[in-house]
Order: sequence, then C-alpha cells, then structure tokens
Amino acid sequence: MEFYNDSLNVDEYEKMCSEYDGSELYELLDTFLRKGATLLELGCGPGNDVENLMERYKVTGSDLSDEFLNRCRAKFPELPFLKLDAISIDVDSKFNCIFSNKVLQHLTIEELDKSLKRQQNVLEKNGIFAHTFWLGDKELTLEGMLFVYHDKLKLNKMISKYFTVQSEYLYKEFEDGDSIFIIAKNDKF
Repeated sequence: MEFYNDSLNVDEYEKMCSEYDGSELYELLDTFLRKGATLLELGCGPGNDVENLMERYKVTGSDLSDEFLNRCRAKFPELPFLKLDAISIDVDSKFNCIFSNKVLQHLTIEELDKSLKRQQNVLEKNGIFAHTFWLGDKELTLEGMLFVYHDKLKLNKMISKYFTVQSEYLYKEFEDGDSIFIIAKNDKF
C-alpha cells in the first residue's frame, strides 16, 4: 500500500473522490445502528465517510497510510485515528460497528477470512459488520495494489461463517450492480 503514502497519489485520490456521495449507505446503516454507537472505520482514506458518519456515531478512524492519517488528524482533530491494517485490526477496544468502504477489496480471500474472524472479536456481541465490496469474478493489480472482485454468493457464504447477514444492498459505483453493501450481525459466538 505504498501508493497511498505518496502525497501526490493521495492528492489525486482526493480529487477523484471529491464528488463521492455515500448517503444511500449511511441511510441503510442508520436502520441497523443506533445513533451514538461506537464505530471503527477501516481504511478511512481522506475521511469522506468520516465526515458523514461522525454526525451520527462515535467514530474512530483507521488507515494503514500515514499520509491519509495525517490528513484526517488535521481535518478532524477531535476524533481518534489509529494506524491499523484490515487483517489483524490490532486494537484493545470493542466497537458496536466496523465499517469500510471498498477497503477489504485489497485483501486476498485468505486475508479476508482472517479479517472476518478478527472482526468478530473486535465487535461487541450483536455488533454490526458493514462493508462494501466490488462484485465480479476478477483480480487486478494496479500500482502494486490488489483489487479483488467477489462473487455475491461466495462472499455471502464466507461472511456467514462469522456473522448473520442482515442486508445486501446492490448499487452502482461505475456500472449497474458493480458494488454491494453488506450489513451483518455479530451473533455467532
């Protein structure tokens, strides 16, 4: 993930995401997560989701990129930000929700399985898993980063080993049905 430690790359990424509107995702999450709940965002990037989520929840942001973390800390000095990878999620606290927006796509299938198992331990009992994924049947490597597109049924089966899926919302990021937002409950102990 060295790509996101370069300030010029981060500048370009911020420009690319400047028109981003995740309001549909936030509204759906609101139906499953009470206002004021604790939320850990994995891979907060430039803070596009943080800005909206902090209006409803007690947000802790995280990223593996120092460049993103420095920018978020300057932009949101009142919030905690942690340097975390999405596999080991090395925190002592438990959260009511773990949220990510197109972050877990950078994990291999084996790494994703490890992340799901770890998330089960980081979430409170009956906590909410809320993540977006690309749909499809390919893997790409761009700028040294892995992008995994998932088959919906296989992804659901993997998630269901650890969580009870509550909602699957198909949406368009670039093309109809290219993305899915999965909300699941941590009730399998």
